[in-house]
Amino acid sequence: MQPTNTALSQQFSGGNFKFAYDYLAEDIVWNIIGDKILKGKKNVIAFCDSTAAYFATVTTKFTTGNLIADSNCVAIDGTAEFINKENKITHVSSCDVYRFENGTLKEITSYCIVTDKK
Repeated sequence: MQPTNTALSQQFSGGNFKFAYDYLAEDIVWNIIGDKILKGKKNVIAFCDSTAAYFATVTTKFTTGNLIADSNCVAIDGTAEFINKENKITHVSSCDVYRFENGTLKEITSYCIVTDKK
């Protein structure tokens, strides 16, 4: 049984990218505002795999703030804390907006801002 759009979005925003791989549209577009635009399932998966490899080298803590969902869109904001091997802490505030079409994840727009949270 296919997970709900909300469940897919929550897993993706929490760094569990592989959970969503089977449900990505072949022509998905992921716009990471101010950084890059990824087009196509293969490119999105490659970027997710490299990001997951980075996550494996740091301690991560994801916190969800708000979640708004309708029939084909989900928006999630939250924060992430990354602690590297030298104990340097980086805080990121983010908002991911997901758009689904015909049972697949068609588009992601991500806003990520490094903050000085102490």
